[in-house]
Amino acid sequence: MRYFLKSKLLSILVILIFVSLNSFGKERKGYEIKVQINGIQNSDIYLGFHHGNKQFLTDTIRLNDEGRGTFRGDEKLEQGIYLIITPAKNYFELLIGEDQHFSLVTSKPDFMNTLKFEGAELNSEFLYYQRFMVEQNRKRRKLTQKLKKNKENEEVQKKIRSQIDSLGNQVKNMWDNLISEYEGTVLAVVIKAMKNPEVPDFNISDSVENKDSVRWMKRYQFYRDHYFDYIDLSDDRIVRTPILHNKVKNYFDNILIQKPDSIIPRIDWMIEQTNGNDETFKFLVQFMLNHFQKKNIMGMDEVFVHVAEKYYLSGRADWVDSATLSKLRDKVRKTKPNLIGNKAPNLKIPTSTGEFASLHDIESDFVILYFWEPNCGHCKTVTPKIWDIYKKYNRNQLEVFAFYTQNNKQEWLEYINKHEFDWINVYDPHYISNFRQKYDIYSTPTIYLLDKNKEIVAKRISYKSLGEFLKRKIGN
Repeated sequence: MRYFLKSKLLSILVILIFVSLNSFGKERKGYEIKVQINGIQNSDIYLGFHHGNKQFLTDTIRLNDEGRGTFRGDEKLEQGIYLIITPAKNYFELLIGEDQHFSLVTSKPDFMNTLKFEGAELNSEFLYYQRFMVEQNRKRRKLTQKLKKNKENEEVQKKIRSQIDSLGNQVKNMWDNLISEYEGTVLAVVIKAMKNPEVPDFNISDSVENKDSVRWMKRYQFYRDHYFDYIDLSDDRIVRTPILHNKVKNYFDNILIQKPDSIIPRIDWMIEQTNGNDETFKFLVQFMLNHFQKKNIMGMDEVFVHVAEKYYLSGRADWVDSATLSKLRDKVRKTKPNLIGNKAPNLKIPTSTGEFASLHDIESDFVILYFWEPNCGHCKTVTPKIWDIYKKYNRNQLEVFAFYTQNNKQEWLEYINKHEFDWINVYDPHYISNFRQKYDIYSTPTIYLLDKNKEIVAKRISYKSLGEFLKRKIGN
C-alpha cells in the first residue's frame, strides 16, 4: 500500500513537472488584474486609459462585499498608463506593460499612499517613482518659498539655489537609473518622455556683434530641434499617456515662434517621425487639425489649411468619413483665398450714391475692409471707433471700404447719413459679389486690413489692434 502511494505521488509529480516545463516560456494570454479596495464594497469600478488629453473606459467590474474583484480579458490590453476609477470618480494610475497578470490592494480615501502591487515589478517601480517625485516637488516648493523670503541675502540665496540644483540632479539620476534598468519597457518610455534636452552654454566670441542675442538664438534653436529627443514617435505606447499631448501642445504654443512658416515645417517633421505607426500618425494629425483650427492667433488659419490639404484632403487620413471630408473641403475653400499675405479678392459693387466702387482701384497706403451692419450690437460699438481711427489720416494714407452685409437699403442710408460717414460705403443686396465665400463672412463686424498692393496684412482683428498697427506703420 505504501509503495502504491509513493508511485502515485511520483506520477503526479512527473505530470506537474511536465506541465510546468511545457508551459515554461509561454506567454500568458489576455489580462488579469486582481483588485482589492478597502472601503469600497458592492460597487462598480472602472478600468480606463489615457489617450492624449482624454480618458476612455475599457472594462468594468463589480467589487464584492470584501472590496475584491478582477479585471479580466482574453486579449491583451494596449500598453500605456491606465486608471482605476472609483464610483466617486476618484482614480489612481497604474502601468499596463507586457505582463498583464498581477494584483493590487489599496484603501479609500488615500489610494496613492496605501497602494501596493504584487507580481508587477514595473508598477512597484512606477509607484516608487511617483512618490519620489511628490516628495521632491514638496521640497522644491519649500526651498522656493525660502528663496523669496531671502531676496536681500545673496549668501543665503546661493545656498538655497545649490539645494534646488541638488534636487534636480537627484531627479535626473532617478530618471537615468530607471531608464537604464528597464530599457524597452513602458516604464522607460514614460520616464524618458518626461525629460527635456539639456541646452549647451554656447560660448560666443566677444568679437561677435550682439553676442547675447546670438547665444539666445543658438540656445533656442537647440531646444527647438531637440525637444522630442527622448520620445520615439513611432512607438504608440506614448499615445496612451497624457505626456505626449502635453508636450506637443507646449511645443507648438510656447516653444515655437508663433508664425506659420515656423510652425508648418515642424508639423511635417513630427508627423514623418511616426514612421508608419498608424496610431501616433492619427493622433498627431488629429491634434494639429483641431488645435490650429481653434487657435485664436491671427494667421494660424494658414496652418489649418496646410494640415487639412496635406493630410486629410489628400486621402492620408483614411479614418475620416466622406461627410466630414466634405465639410472640411468647404472650410478650406472658404479660408484659403483670404490667408494673410494673399492678394485680397476684388469687390466691385454699388456705393450709397449709386455709383460702382472697386476695392482694387483704391489708391491708399492702407485699406480697411470693414464688414458691418447698423443693427449689429457689436457693430454699434466698433463702427464709431473705426471712424475715429479713419479721421486721424488722410485718404492717401488710409481708406475704409465699408461693406454693408444686409439688404435694407433705407435703414443703411439713414444710419450712414446720420453719422456722416463719408468713407466708401458699399452694399450688395443681391449677393452678386459672392463676398461671404470670398472673405468667409459669417458674422459682423469683421475687419480686414490691406496694404497698398491690396495684400492682406491683418484679418479679423479688433479695432484696438487695428489702431495700434496703423500707429506703428503710419503714425498718429
